[in-house]
Amino acid sequence: MTAVEHDWRRTHAVIVAVERYNGSDALNLDGPVHDAIGMRKWLTGRGVPPENIQLLASPMERNRAALEAAHPDYRPAERANVRKVFREGLSHIDGDDWLWVYWAGHGVQARGGRWSLLYPETSDTDLQGLDADSLVDLVRTDHLRWDAVDRVTVVIDACRQALPPGSHELADIPQPLTDWPQTRSDRPVFWMRACQAGAVAMEQDGAGRFTSALLRQLEAAGADADGDADGAGLDLDRVWRGVQDEFAQMRATGSSRQYPTMHVINWEEQERTVRLGPPAPPLDPEKRRFRETLVLEASGLLGADPAGSAGRVAARLCEQFTTGPPATTPPSAEELVDWALENPHGTVTLLAELSTHAPVRTEIRKACHVLQDQWLTRAEYTELVALLGRLDERGRYDVAEEARALFGLVDLSCHDPAVLADALEELLPKPDQLPQLLRVVERFAAVDQGAVAADLRAWSLRCAERLGLKGQLMERRGEAEEYAEGVKAAGLAQDQRVQIRLHSSNDAAQRRAYEVWTRRGEDIISLAKVDTPASLEEIQRGIDDLLSRHARTRDTLVEFFVAPTDLELAVHRWQLDAEGPLERSLGTDYPVVVRCTELRDNQRHVWKRRWERVDSAGTEDLEWLPAHLDTFKQVHGVLQGQEDVPGLVLTTPSRARSDVFNACLFDGVPVLIWHGEAEAATARAELTTLLGTERLRSLPQHLRKLRSASEADESHHGRHMALLWDDPHRPLPDQLDLSAP
Repeated sequence: MTAVEHDWRRTHAVIVAVERYNGSDALNLDGPVHDAIGMRKWLTGRGVPPENIQLLASPMERNRAALEAAHPDYRPAERANVRKVFREGLSHIDGDDWLWVYWAGHGVQARGGRWSLLYPETSDTDLQGLDADSLVDLVRTDHLRWDAVDRVTVVIDACRQALPPGSHELADIPQPLTDWPQTRSDRPVFWMRACQAGAVAMEQDGAGRFTSALLRQLEAAGADADGDADGAGLDLDRVWRGVQDEFAQMRATGSSRQYPTMHVINWEEQERTVRLGPPAPPLDPEKRRFRETLVLEASGLLGADPAGSAGRVAARLCEQFTTGPPATTPPSAEELVDWALENPHGTVTLLAELSTHAPVRTEIRKACHVLQDQWLTRAEYTELVALLGRLDERGRYDVAEEARALFGLVDLSCHDPAVLADALEELLPKPDQLPQLLRVVERFAAVDQGAVAADLRAWSLRCAERLGLKGQLMERRGEAEEYAEGVKAAGLAQDQRVQIRLHSSNDAAQRRAYEVWTRRGEDIISLAKVDTPASLEEIQRGIDDLLSRHARTRDTLVEFFVAPTDLELAVHRWQLDAEGPLERSLGTDYPVVVRCTELRDNQRHVWKRRWERVDSAGTEDLEWLPAHLDTFKQVHGVLQGQEDVPGLVLTTPSRARSDVFNACLFDGVPVLIWHGEAEAATARAELTTLLGTERLRSLPQHLRKLRSASEADESHHGRHMALLWDDPHRPLPDQLDLSAP
């Protein structure tokens, strides 16, 4: 696809950016508007007249001013406006030779495998959207006049992630823009999409990764084209190669698993090309042999009516596979196998569709493993990723821990559900034995016993039934339940904690809004959400009441999530039962810690690595920070060379602690201990005595005991010890899994 001479003054564009939805705050996005502004800026920079660009948006309030400055006459991206622009507005384009369509916002894979681009009218329980494929259908109908546009580029930066069980039925079937016949089926279309079917389009720094990469490549190609003789050429094929190269580099470094996709129709010389996902490597001799085995097996399973069977199987696979079906209708057994090899989990999915009434033979499962190193069907894999995504990060960490305990694995990431699912699936099953992944799931579910754990057990059972291994699964399930009973008897069940977010104060009276949750394992219950700022005394009374009803004295960890400027708020000394006969402090009845997850994103990997050391370290492994190091630059310089230090003890004077705290947070230090009142020399002596030789894991309880001792002796320095205890695997409750577009 070579560059074509083009007058950019004869280009039109429709840009849609959806950030704000009609549901909870968890549905909203912060990024599509900036992406849309970037796309508009690039188009006008090439010479497209601003009046030729129609922009529809539902912006977050914080982005409204930037949007109005860039495009004052934008319209709301509501369903009615979107349909009016595409169904009626395009018909007024006259004599132009290029149309650009750009859409950024939430997307989901709805029923029937359709891709739904969610409208702003979407709520948490009613997901309403536009059928993405209909954008391409529409530009090849009479909605766009026969002689008006010579070619169309469509760009969609949105997820196409399958919804988790329980949410799938909340999504309406996406609404098509048109049901008119395609009277201009030869109109060239270059369609670029941020991800594959069933996948997530990620954001970074408030912008879509895909859009950012695309704009960089468009700028580079446009700059080179400016030096050409025609002065206006733009080679989209080259642009696409650049986007692919950028994402290949991100995948190589582990920073992204995203595969942008491209679909080209008649772009040059009646050419039709489909490029989706990673290219398939050539088959070596062993794999060629197994491919032939699969072709023979597929031929046998198609039965007495191979043509009819192949057509029905191909129709079902269209909903699961990301590449287009074979051109032959109906496809042959060989074409079905080659189509399956183009798609992740394709061979297993094909065999499952062909053998719905009988387990696949061992040698055929081996062929699938050799060819693709996978044993889950596409539907099983998609459901597993969705279930892992419903767990919070600590839940996924616990799943990974079970895999480590059972099979000694060490390199399991729990941050990305898809990465964890891939790593677990790599535990390939031995012939006629229960897959190790199912053993991991059963162990985790037996200990956890939450709602997602129950759904994981149901998923595990369906997998075992497909493999003909239900009996083995039930045996392993019994063993897992015995293991879980032993865990509980040993007092090792997942801990209970109360998490309290204190918002920053905006007035001299120190009034604040706050929220409170309780959680045990993955079970999370919201206890309070106080939006009207309350005084510290009112907050203390409210928390006292909640703890009396929802926490266990001495056992429940109470975590305060605060801003960096509030880390020295002495929450452990807040009074309980102020009107009762006994004066008690919060930190004497409960292990109390402060947390601050701000400034963490830049060094999240270091934060997690430091935290992993907390399990085995003791107080002797803490680094004592000299008191004279009291600036951000000094502390950051020290920590840069000590990436494995699990925590610090501070003796910094109170006047300089703010910079020190910020440096420690920025460099991922998860454990900080300091003396709230004493200055350097006294603080060091007191802290050395009080810390002793405790294991770091026991620090919250150790401090609770020290604080209890201070109740009887006001001179006891335990009352002044403060602890930051920031477990990256125990964040505040996750929001609904629509945080990426």
